[in-house]
Amino acid sequence: MKNWNIDEDPISNRLRDENELELIQMNKTMIYHEGTEETALIMDVWIVDPLEGRDETIPEDRYVRYVTETTVQENFAIDLDEEGWLWYDELKGV
Repeated sequence: MKNWNIDEDPISNRLRDENELELIQMNKTMIYHEGTEETALIMDVWIVDPLEGRDETIPEDRYVRYVTETTVQENFAIDLDEEGWLWYDELKGV
């Protein structure tokens, strides 16, 4: 079993794996932010095509809706990686 949290971009890379993407959407997998100790449930993931002629949009290929204890949020998966989110089910001791 692969530990996705050791990847440089754990959220984005796991969501790019078609089998993992299906499991995550079906199971409403949780993510965890170490800095704030906040958890969130992944609700929906959309595959987004890059904008033609704009190479900076290439890594923004997954758009995620997730719910924390207090809010519903939406963001690109690559931004979740940059903010420090990790996969809850990949944390040691869980």
